[in-house]
Amino acid sequence: MNIEAKKVCKSFNGKKVLRNIDIKIAESRINCVIGPNGAGKTTLFKILTLLDRATSGEIYFDGSPSSMISPQEKLKLRRRIGVVMQNPFMFNTSVRNNVAYGLKLRGDGYLEKKVEEGLRMVQLSSIKDQSSLTLSSGEAQRVALARAIVLEPEVLFLDEPMANLDPLSMKIIEGLTLKMHKECDITIVMATHNLLQARRFGERLFVLRQGEIIQQGTAEDVFQYPNSSFAAEFVEVGNLFRGRLIIENGTQKLDLGKIRVEIVPRPEFEKTEASVFATVRPEDILLSLEPFHSSARNSFFGEIVNMQDRGGIIWVTMEPFPESPDAKAELVSIPFVAVITRRSQEEMSLRVGMRVYFTFKASCVNVVVGER
Repeated sequence: MNIEAKKVCKSFNGKKVLRNIDIKIAESRINCVIGPNGAGKTTLFKILTLLDRATSGEIYFDGSPSSMISPQEKLKLRRRIGVVMQNPFMFNTSVRNNVAYGLKLRGDGYLEKKVEEGLRMVQLSSIKDQSSLTLSSGEAQRVALARAIVLEPEVLFLDEPMANLDPLSMKIIEGLTLKMHKECDITIVMATHNLLQARRFGERLFVLRQGEIIQQGTAEDVFQYPNSSFAAEFVEVGNLFRGRLIIENGTQKLDLGKIRVEIVPRPEFEKTEASVFATVRPEDILLSLEPFHSSARNSFFGEIVNMQDRGGIIWVTMEPFPESPDAKAELVSIPFVAVITRRSQEEMSLRVGMRVYFTFKASCVNVVVGER
């Protein structure tokens, strides 16, 4: 099923929650919508699944505008779509009856078989007769997922499905989501705060901010090349700088005041003195105790001011020394962050206060002119 939104807006009591949303769900892919709380993710999901109406704009299903679809056809469309919300509603009955609810409404002749299979997939067969009101949040989320998948949807919407779950439930839901996508060719649309999940699973990403889609593309597009400082900060790009474009010895550079970073020449950067922001992924920065001889254009000397262990990966923050004594005083503090393994940290005996060289290629610098 193809689902597309064009110029969709939604207001509540005069307050705009969604603004001119243009979004096309990639069929047979895992689509991730990421953004902070209050960005409008749940509202967008309700409109895309026909659980709510847009104030303006249009939703298209297989090319047909929803406003031109009869109530009977809309019901048929809803039956092709599965929805699992962050805090799923549980009926005051057994786990088994909760999973069977939708099948009973449809008069499905294979109810018993499908319910048993659904419970097996979410690993809850052993508690099928237990009251759903006694379940943990992780178990309730798994029941809700089973209730959706037994209906064999073509598209499955998951609204923060793994928020605040225990590790076992998260692992089961992650694995089942991937299995449904790969083996059953189900289109997945998932809203998530978990950036690691979005980066690992998302084949198409949408960044939502204050009701607007500010960037969309592949995981590499969004995480490697954020198009705004907000997107860069939200996806934790690690290194975000503001400066101005200059030409030095015929080479385009970004003047950060304390140091000057060489960038890949682009036509839109011909105008010098333009105010820009730039990002560099921490994993693209190499650390060494001696000058690093390579084709990389940017190599600086600095002092380690902080080290943070994030589960075996060390985030190293360095303060570069100025390249010249006339560096602008107001731009003195421009720390760079690199990531290394704990083994590399031990081999180099890195510690706070040490001085190191850090090197990165001009192609690793993502520069954006203007702001969004």
